[in-house]
Amino acid sequence: MPLLMLAFLNICIFLVPIGSGEKGSFSITIFLSYGIFVTIISDTLPHNSLQISYFVLFIVILLLLSVISVFYTILQAKLIASIGDKECTVSFLRPKRKDPNAVEKFAPNDDEMTSGQIKEKSLYNEKAPVDDADEVYTWGKFLERLDIYLFVLFLIMIVLTTVIFFIVLLNHATRSGNIPADDDPPATTPVFPV
Repeated sequence: MPLLMLAFLNICIFLVPIGSGEKGSFSITIFLSYGIFVTIISDTLPHNSLQISYFVLFIVILLLLSVISVFYTILQAKLIASIGDKECTVSFLRPKRKDPNAVEKFAPNDDEMTSGQIKEKSLYNEKAPVDDADEVYTWGKFLERLDIYLFVLFLIMIVLTTVIFFIVLLNHATRSGNIPADDDPPATTPVFPV
């Protein structure tokens, strides 16, 4: 359970805004937590083994994901500091622009409305949406949007890794005889004479 909690804390790195200044320290802290966890676990595992433990393999995969997230966080901070205000040329994460041919809700002019409708309009006057066509799409905005996609990608990878780990663990346990399989006959207890 502590390992899974660390894994889900690891993906929360992508939810921390880069402007807060805490993203790098949070990612390093999670990485160091994995290091301490590996140190504690390595003392309890046997040193002479011909086969690598599935649990150690699971920890190594999660540690590798943590290293990737730390590397990305440092790279993101460097890119935002150097080219964050420049216009982004990559267009696959660019937000969709408003279609100029889209049908909009009809709002009559003030000349065509009655005095009651004008009062109602002034009471509930909503600001018109800002047109995004004039806004410059910078590398900083690109990297912020990339965080959302990386959060989803890392979440899927952690869930898949965990599911595969538990499936392999259960298959190994049923093959070794620790957990009875569905087709095994029920165990009978020997009856001793009294």
